[in-house]
Amino acid sequence: MDNNELSSSAARDLLNEAGRLGAASRSGASWPHITMLLGLGAISSLSLLAFWLVGQFDESLIWIPMVGMLAWLGIFMAVMLYFGRSTKQGFTVRWGICIGIWAVLWGIGCVVGLNFFAEDLWFFAATAAATTIATVVGAWTEASK
Repeated sequence: MDNNELSSSAARDLLNEAGRLGAASRSGASWPHITMLLGLGAISSLSLLAFWLVGQFDESLIWIPMVGMLAWLGIFMAVMLYFGRSTKQGFTVRWGICIGIWAVLWGIGCVVGLNFFAEDLWFFAATAAATTIATVVGAWTEASK
Protein backbone atom coordinates (compact mmCIF):
# COMPACT_ATOMS: atom_id res chain seq x y z
CA MET A 1 0.00 0.00 0.00
CA ASP A 2 1.36 3.41 -0.98
CA ASN A 3 1.45 6.08 1.74
CA ASN A 4 -0.54 8.38 -0.54
CA GLU A 5 -3.39 5.87 -0.55
CA LEU A 6 -3.62 5.65 3.26
CA SER A 7 -6.79 7.20 4.64
CA SER A 8 -6.72 9.26 7.81
CA SER A 9 -8.76 6.64 9.66
CA ALA A 10 -6.42 3.85 8.53
CA ALA A 11 -3.42 5.91 9.63
CA ARG A 12 -5.07 6.56 13.00
CA ASP A 13 -5.77 2.81 13.39
CA LEU A 14 -2.14 1.99 12.58
CA LEU A 15 -0.89 4.57 15.10
CA ASN A 16 -3.25 3.21 17.77
CA GLU A 17 -2.02 -0.32 17.08
CA ALA A 18 1.62 0.83 17.31
CA GLY A 19 0.87 2.53 20.62
CA ARG A 20 -0.86 -0.56 21.95
CA LEU A 21 2.05 -2.78 20.95
CA GLY A 22 4.54 -0.36 22.49
CA ALA A 23 2.61 -0.25 25.76
CA ALA A 24 2.33 -4.05 25.82
CA SER A 25 6.07 -4.43 25.29
CA ARG A 26 6.80 -2.10 28.23
CA SER A 27 4.13 -3.36 30.63
CA GLY A 28 6.30 -6.22 31.90
CA ALA A 29 9.52 -4.26 31.63
CA SER A 30 11.80 -3.90 34.62
CA TRP A 31 10.35 -6.70 36.76
CA PRO A 32 13.64 -8.62 36.69
CA HIS A 33 15.38 -5.38 37.66
CA ILE A 34 12.87 -4.71 40.44
CA THR A 35 13.48 -8.22 41.75
CA MET A 36 17.22 -7.58 41.61
CA LEU A 37 16.85 -4.38 43.68
CA LEU A 38 14.71 -6.10 46.28
CA GLY A 39 17.10 -9.05 46.46
CA LEU A 40 20.11 -6.78 46.68
CA GLY A 41 18.50 -4.89 49.55
CA ALA A 42 17.64 -8.11 51.35
CA ILE A 43 21.02 -9.79 51.05
CA SER A 44 23.06 -6.68 51.77
CA SER A 45 21.03 -5.59 54.81
CA LEU A 46 21.07 -9.10 56.24
CA SER A 47 24.79 -9.39 55.54
CA LEU A 48 25.43 -6.25 57.61
CA LEU A 49 23.67 -7.86 60.56
CA ALA A 50 25.59 -11.10 59.95
CA PHE A 51 28.88 -9.16 59.88
CA TRP A 52 28.10 -7.73 63.31
CA LEU A 53 27.13 -11.17 64.62
CA VAL A 54 30.27 -12.82 63.26
CA GLY A 55 32.37 -10.03 64.79
CA GLN A 56 30.98 -10.89 68.22
CA PHE A 57 32.18 -14.49 68.03
CA ASP A 58 34.92 -15.16 65.50
CA GLU A 59 35.92 -12.62 62.85
CA SER A 60 37.62 -15.32 60.80
CA LEU A 61 34.14 -16.60 59.91
CA ILE A 62 33.28 -13.45 57.94
CA TRP A 63 33.57 -15.50 54.76
CA ILE A 64 30.38 -17.43 55.60
CA PRO A 65 27.93 -14.51 55.16
CA MET A 66 30.04 -13.17 52.26
CA VAL A 67 29.82 -16.44 50.32
CA GLY A 68 26.07 -16.63 50.95
CA MET A 69 25.60 -13.04 49.86
CA LEU A 70 27.69 -13.50 46.71
CA ALA A 71 25.83 -16.71 45.80
CA TRP A 72 22.46 -14.95 46.05
CA LEU A 73 23.81 -11.91 44.24
CA GLY A 74 24.83 -14.21 41.39
CA ILE A 75 21.36 -15.75 41.29
CA PHE A 76 19.63 -12.35 41.23
CA MET A 77 22.03 -11.06 38.56
CA ALA A 78 21.48 -14.13 36.38
CA VAL A 79 17.69 -13.74 36.58
CA MET A 80 17.94 -10.02 35.80
CA LEU A 81 20.26 -10.51 32.84
CA TYR A 82 18.35 -13.48 31.41
CA PHE A 83 14.81 -12.16 31.75
CA GLY A 84 15.41 -8.39 31.63
CA ARG A 85 14.90 -7.79 27.94
CA SER A 86 13.46 -4.29 28.11
CA THR A 87 13.28 -1.44 30.57
CA LYS A 88 11.01 1.51 31.08
CA GLN A 89 11.85 5.01 29.94
CA GLY A 90 14.22 6.76 32.35
CA PHE A 91 15.25 3.46 33.94
CA THR A 92 19.02 3.93 33.60
CA VAL A 93 18.96 7.18 35.57
CA ARG A 94 16.73 5.72 38.29
CA TRP A 95 18.83 2.54 38.43
CA GLY A 96 22.06 4.52 38.71
CA ILE A 97 20.69 6.65 41.54
CA CYS A 98 19.37 3.64 43.44
CA ILE A 99 22.55 1.59 43.02
CA GLY A 100 24.64 4.63 43.98
CA ILE A 101 22.66 5.15 47.19
CA TRP A 102 22.83 1.42 47.96
CA ALA A 103 26.62 1.36 47.40
CA VAL A 104 27.19 4.34 49.69
CA LEU A 105 25.00 2.89 52.46
CA TRP A 106 26.45 -0.60 52.23
CA GLY A 107 29.98 0.82 52.05
CA ILE A 108 29.33 2.88 55.18
CA GLY A 109 27.91 -0.18 56.91
CA CYS A 110 30.94 -2.30 56.03
CA VAL A 111 33.85 0.13 56.22
CA VAL A 112 32.69 2.44 58.99
CA GLY A 113 30.83 -0.25 60.89
CA LEU A 114 33.59 -2.84 60.88
CA ASN A 115 36.31 -0.30 61.67
CA PHE A 116 34.64 2.01 64.18
CA PHE A 117 31.41 0.40 65.43
CA ALA A 118 32.24 -3.30 65.43
CA GLU A 119 30.63 -3.79 68.84
CA ASP A 120 27.55 -1.65 68.24
CA LEU A 121 24.51 -3.53 66.96
CA TRP A 122 22.57 -0.27 66.66
CA PHE A 123 24.93 0.95 63.92
CA PHE A 124 24.59 -2.21 61.83
CA ALA A 125 20.83 -2.27 62.40
CA ALA A 126 20.53 1.38 61.34
CA THR A 127 22.59 0.92 58.17
CA ALA A 128 20.72 -2.31 57.38
CA ALA A 129 17.42 -0.45 57.77
CA ALA A 130 18.63 2.43 55.60
CA THR A 131 19.82 -0.02 52.93
CA THR A 132 16.47 -1.81 53.02
CA ILE A 133 14.51 1.44 52.76
CA ALA A 134 16.65 2.71 49.85
CA THR A 135 16.28 -0.46 47.78
CA VAL A 136 12.56 -0.87 48.53
CA VAL A 137 11.90 2.75 47.57
CA GLY A 138 13.91 2.23 44.37
CA ALA A 139 12.02 -0.95 43.50
CA TRP A 140 8.67 0.61 44.39
CA THR A 141 9.45 3.64 42.25
CA GLU A 142 10.39 1.45 39.32
CA ALA A 143 7.28 -0.70 39.73
CA SER A 144 5.09 2.41 39.80
CA LYS A 145 6.42 3.80 36.49
